[in-house]
Amino acid sequence: FIDLPINYSLSYYWSSGFMISSFMLLQILTGVILSFLYVSDPVVSFSIVMGLTNDSFYTWCLRYWHMWGVNVLFLLFFIHMSRSLYYSSYKKKGVWNIGFVLYLLLMGEAFTGYILPWHQMSYWAATVLTSVVESLPVFGPTLYKFVVGGFGIT
Repeated sequence: FIDLPINYSLSYYWSSGFMISSFMLLQILTGVILSFLYVSDPVVSFSIVMGLTNDSFYTWCLRYWHMWGVNVLFLLFFIHMSRSLYYSSYKKKGVWNIGFVLYLLLMGEAFTGYILPWHQMSYWAATVLTSVVESLPVFGPTLYKFVVGGFGIT
């Protein structure tokens, strides 16, 4: 064995933050690439997606990396959060605040990915979550117009 001056409690669980960051980067990269293949016409979009998926193995891999990557990302995230709560990491205020901001960013990214397909479930999710933004006391209506881009979701 190599005698390194490191803590004995250091294990593979120590790198869970790096794994979460790697999967988040994978989600962003595959999401941007998949957005280049987006077609807004509802008549041809399904046939284009099926054609690209059936014709190219790499497009198929890209779609499934994106789909399974988010599942692994949230699994790793909840394991990481559970471990942080178990070891009372909330006592470190600075680290906890940074983690909470990263949690909000992850939820924002998940919301963006959820409403992009714009089917009936994503329509209602966007309606409910933006109405929560609108109900904020002082700056809610202004923030609502900024988030929605106008006066309502249509």
